[in-house]
Amino acid sequence: MSVFRAAAPEPVHRSSDAPGNRVPHQRTPDPGYPEGPTEPLGETTARERAARERAARGNVARDNVTAPPPARARRRPGVVVAVLFSLLALLASGAAGWFSWRVLETTRAAAAPRPALTPAASEPVRSRPLEPERYPVAYAKEPLRLQVACAGVLHLDLDEPRADAAEVLADLRYDGGCGSRLPQLSLGVGATAGSRQVSADADAGDCDRAIRTGPLGRGLQVEVKAGTALCVRTAAAPAGLVLVEIIDVGGSGTAGLRATAWQVPEDR
Repeated sequence: MSVFRAAAPEPVHRSSDAPGNRVPHQRTPDPGYPEGPTEPLGETTARERAARERAARGNVARDNVTAPPPARARRRPGVVVAVLFSLLALLASGAAGWFSWRVLETTRAAAAPRPALTPAASEPVRSRPLEPERYPVAYAKEPLRLQVACAGVLHLDLDEPRADAAEVLADLRYDGGCGSRLPQLSLGVGATAGSRQVSADADAGDCDRAIRTGPLGRGLQVEVKAGTALCVRTAAAPAGLVLVEIIDVGGSGTAGLRATAWQVPEDR
């Protein structure tokens, strides 16, 4: 059995504007106002964000601007000049007072009476006295011949002079050489001082100076060589300065001496 279905009628679209087709809660739009925004929402948001960023940068720039420095107080050149002139005037017045005081002192010194000056006695020019006046000669160039056995000893008294004197009176001690050993001279018990820092042509002043500046220690020995000289100060009263020259030295402990003596003044 065949069944035939009837085709459904097509729906009829009715305009909503028709009075009979309006929904009760639906209002007819006002044709004088636009239905919605004329610009997309996305563009409006980006513009507002950019405007806010520009405003923020402007605020930061205004905050970073430093305030102008306060105006400095203007210097008054007139006050400085016045102070300088005051200081100069003070210095000038001080200098004038000092000069006035010096002039017053000079005037008083010139007006004061001066005491009479008595000529001072001129001191005589001190010259070196003659050696004979200071040191009278006791004897001059007295020869002394010494001869002893090998390693023998001989004592000399220079106040006379005399060879082979007693030991307690001797001013020099002579030790004769033996073999290759040369004879030796040393101070005796009767001498107070001596020196070998002289030459054969020394005088009394030279001997005195040599004993003060280059004394010969007691117990020291001087080799007996030709040309050697020795000064001795004796303990006699008055004391004597004796220059002993060694003229020659022979074999077997022999030697030739020459002595010159001066008396020492009491104030020396």
